[in-house]
Amino acid sequence: MAKMNVVLVLGFVLVASAFATDLSANDCEINVEECSPVYSSFVSRSGKTIENDLKQYTSQLVDKSFHFLLMSSAFNKHSLDRPGFEKLYRKIADKAWEDAIDLIKYQSRRGSFGHLVQPNKGENYGKVLDVQELSSLQFALDYEKQMAKEAHAIHRKISHAHSKAGSNGADDVYHYDPDAAHYLDEKIIEYQSGVVRDLAGHVHNLKHFTSSNHAANDLGNHVFDEYLAKAE
Repeated sequence: MAKMNVVLVLGFVLVASAFATDLSANDCEINVEECSPVYSSFVSRSGKTIENDLKQYTSQLVDKSFHFLLMSSAFNKHSLDRPGFEKLYRKIADKAWEDAIDLIKYQSRRGSFGHLVQPNKGENYGKVLDVQELSSLQFALDYEKQMAKEAHAIHRKISHAHSKAGSNGADDVYHYDPDAAHYLDEKIIEYQSGVVRDLAGHVHNLKHFTSSNHAANDLGNHVFDEYLAKAE
């Protein structure tokens, strides 16, 4: 019986210490104004690093949507008329827009206000308006890879792979966030690896179509455009 009492006491101590490390755990009981869905890496004590990162990434997704929409329109001109490229870039633009909306909803679910902010990096719209088929694919691939790297950087901050938790786990409370990491995995990162692979394949296939004989470049671009137009 004495051993059982000791076990129960130790259990209560462990639970109490776990709540003590996360100041958001019992804030609601202390002050009704503190009752919110905010916890883990979204807690203000953490400097709201993940919250700020997600706002920045959301804004970059909106920028990406407009960039690829412009590229799509450039290939839909009467003087060029590349419906396959137009379809490809419009699809990427639409996906970026959907991801931005979904990410705003996720931030709201976690107790944050998902408003847009000024992106850290300025964009070169000259490249966005490039209507050369191969170079536009190269630009698209680099763009997607950069977005993927930034998503990985955010994921690293909230995963145990980058954890700097102390022996009592106190630092980890404001760092480790499996829910946000899972969201990024499922909604952002998995898609990005697929589209990066597809774009890399497009670049090399089109290069093969157009590099052997300059006189046949237009035919190669036309045939590849027809392939993109018929692709899912």
